[in-house]
Amino acid sequence: MPRPNTLRVVLIEAAVAGLLVVGWQVGTTAPAVADVTETASVSAGPNTFSQTQPTGNPSQYDSQLERCHTGPSYPPITPNPILAEPLTTAVQSNLPISVKVVFEGNQWYGTTKLVFTNRSAASYHVDCAVIIFRGPSNADQHYYFNSAPTGHPQSDYLEVKKGDGTSFYIVRLGFHDVPLAQRTTLPGGTFAWQIGGAPAANLSLAQIRDSIRFYGDLNLAANTGLVQKYATQRLAN
Repeated sequence: MPRPNTLRVVLIEAAVAGLLVVGWQVGTTAPAVADVTETASVSAGPNTFSQTQPTGNPSQYDSQLERCHTGPSYPPITPNPILAEPLTTAVQSNLPISVKVVFEGNQWYGTTKLVFTNRSAASYHVDCAVIIFRGPSNADQHYYFNSAPTGHPQSDYLEVKKGDGTSFYIVRLGFHDVPLAQRTTLPGGTFAWQIGGAPAANLSLAQIRDSIRFYGDLNLAANTGLVQKYATQRLAN
């Protein structure tokens, strides 16, 4: 049987070893990371298209190039006409795209990103393009992304709540003060629109994807009829 002093040393050494083991376990615990889930990509739109190219220079605000550098905030319409429209259940587009939806976060908060790819062999600009989709209500951030350098456009924007925890979102991209190249998506290039907020339990990522309507500006009319119809509000960058 060990002597009392020897026993004390043994107990102290055991305690220190235990602390070292616990400390190693705490120090090597992997940090929490957000879950990332995404849908499969689906294709929409025609295989060929014609799009009028704008004339003018950046910051020449009376030119075709700067036709969406600013936009009015229309008086609200109650009820908004989008509430009376049938739900979109398959992606619609007037330009050749493929699109998927990517969610990063958890059940309390995350970002939902609509990722578009130019699936054609020709470039097209997305200036004044309108994106309409259904997503979780109360989005608290709105961002545009492009795989090419971009002027980070402003947007004409509206959220219309459906009343079930989901909302319709209407967005028109409004580039300004950058050359046409920074408003353009190359073949195989991507661009995206992202919102942030809590996910909706009654709306899957596939349903968000399938609700997307994309309207490129093909004739320099700036999709004015759509933003007037839904009464969007101009947001800054």
